[in-house]
Amino acid sequence: MKAVVLAALAVGSMLAGTAQASAADSQADVQPLRWVGKAVPSADAPTGQVAHYLADPEAGTITFLGFVAPEPEISTSIVEHNPAQTGDCILAPTGTPYASYGFHGAGTINGTWSNRKRITGGTERCAGTYHAQSGGSSFNTPTLASGAFIDFTAATVFNQIRI
Repeated sequence: MKAVVLAALAVGSMLAGTAQASAADSQADVQPLRWVGKAVPSADAPTGQVAHYLADPEAGTITFLGFVAPEPEISTSIVEHNPAQTGDCILAPTGTPYASYGFHGAGTINGTWSNRKRITGGTERCAGTYHAQSGGSSFNTPTLASGAFIDFTAATVFNQIRI
């Protein structure tokens, strides 16, 4: 009986998108980003502009670069019939043959999205957990308002998106 209940809870968690990450990816292992310069929240962007950041996944630092006009993040490269759509929180690739991944809805999704160079906030605010493609510590991005984006100085691997 106990095994059946535990199995049902595990399946229910997976279906709800709340399955536990591996021990190496647990939130206890995630370090906060260190701001270089002033910490400016993406929600402070003036009307018609979005926040632009630069993150160094190897050093675990993030720098506010300024407010800019929004730019589209839709990729014309379609992989596995999963292209990003307008309004999605988007993980942009470092280049071909990788495609952008889009996320829309609410909750948390775990996975492995490697060779990423940018995360962009969608219609709903979003954040992610990532580490450098070369390995090392994991970091959480700040929560991004719609259109705000973070560019990375080196390829990153995202293992979680939160909307």
